Amino acid sequence: MEISYKIIGGDGREYGPASLDELKAWIREGRVGHATQVWRSDNTVWASAEQFQELSFDLSQIQRIPTAVSFERLETVGFWPRLGAYLLDQIVLYALSFLIFDTLIGMTPLGSDLNNIDWAVFGRRLAVETVLALVYYTGLTGQFGATVGKMAIGVRVVRMDGSPVGYGLAALRFLATFLSSITLCIGYLMVGFREDHRALHDLIVGTQVVYKR
Repeated sequence: MEISYKIIGGDGREYGPASLDELKAWIREGRVGHATQVWRSDNTVWASAEQFQELSFDLSQIQRIPTAVSFERLETVGFWPRLGAYLLDQIVLYALSFLIFDTLIGMTPLGSDLNNIDWAVFGRRLAVETVLALVYYTGLTGQFGATVGKMAIGVRVVRMDGSPVGYGLAALRFLATFLSSITLCIGYLMVGFREDHRALHDLIVGTQVVYKR
């Protein structure tokens, strides 16, 4: 019988069963650290990950995290702080867009009235601005867990077990925000009514926004 594993995540919940390869992948993703409690199917005792010889090499590639941090209680962020972070991010994106189009390229699609709009230029600019936003949100969230707005208020985006989201999940989360928008922004307003303060896009991709404490 193949040996399987379980872990206790940063939120205190049990995750698994998982194969050895899956467990090693969790280590590379930051979901498992030296002090993470691990259970193996051929052993009835929970032990720290560093006590399993088969995990020693993978654990040696990551920075040691104190036990107190790995079991840190996650405090989710409410609607108004998240709105403030969002508005700050929009200011940053507008400044980047202005620098790229109006200053460096001189691409201004709007005329004095609607009849003078260059729709071809407008379409290209909209497409590039969408890509700019994708790179901004994916790059910063994937690398640091937070955009400029979220850094300013001391919060971050994490998985439900408290581990980093990585670039792939950060990109999916950005794309999911379009669903939060086209629902008349109800997807965003859910943050104010849910006890866990998760928006629609958080529910879709399995993330949450928490304070960095």
